[in-house]
Amino acid sequence: MTALVDSLAKVAARVNGVRGRALYPPFAQLGKRLRSVSRKLRGAADLKPQTRLPPVHWSALLPANPIYLVEARKEHGNVTEGELALLATAATLVSPDCDVVEIGTFDGRTTLNLAINTPPDVVVNTLDLPPEMATQFELHPSERRFVEKPKPGARFRNAAAPWSERTAQIRQHLGDSATYDFSALYGRAGLVFVDGSHAYEYAIADSDTAFKLVAPQGVVIWHDYGVWEGVTRALEEIEAVRHLGLRHIRGTSLVVWKS
Repeated sequence: MTALVDSLAKVAARVNGVRGRALYPPFAQLGKRLRSVSRKLRGAADLKPQTRLPPVHWSALLPANPIYLVEARKEHGNVTEGELALLATAATLVSPDCDVVEIGTFDGRTTLNLAINTPPDVVVNTLDLPPEMATQFELHPSERRFVEKPKPGARFRNAAAPWSERTAQIRQHLGDSATYDFSALYGRAGLVFVDGSHAYEYAIADSDTAFKLVAPQGVVIWHDYGVWEGVTRALEEIEAVRHLGLRHIRGTSLVVWKS
């Protein structure tokens, strides 16, 4: 019976993955356009920052590899289901001799999906800020709610079978991303996901760290582009100075760079 339940859970997770990639980005893009039209008709200002990085369909950057998508339910502060599916897709590209690094654990929903979509030997390193720790830079006032929690990673810590066995791959690190010593992981990450503080100074610092962490032919993905002003400004400044070829995935707040 346990084997049957596990098999059904895996089938459901496959279906979630197909739905997440196929439906959420295009419908999110349509919703954004409709909201923009509505604001113009009402004469209301658009509070979201304007974006200038080239938008592309996700398939221009990532293959349509099969994925498992679990913990699809979104809580405030999580990536969308479509974004989660694309992050899971990026995880399938990580080779067994590389690691994954996530800056910003929060509740561990993304962490879990990264772990179950990488090879079993891949270590998923995830860093989160302890609530009592002083920070190198000032956080945005509305970010404290994401920091003030009993323990980061609740959703991978409480993962049910058959996914719980993959949580052995996860290494929880605690610290301030601007001062944490990542040097042991430099050049080892097949995937770096930057989803820490949204303040401009942190977005710059975390990006500099990501460039040191990523392995050759690795991938860096940022969250909240076009949502938070600090992240948006930082990424556009980085592209203007370094000409890396950063790309914004349509229907998401994800920006992708391949090293």
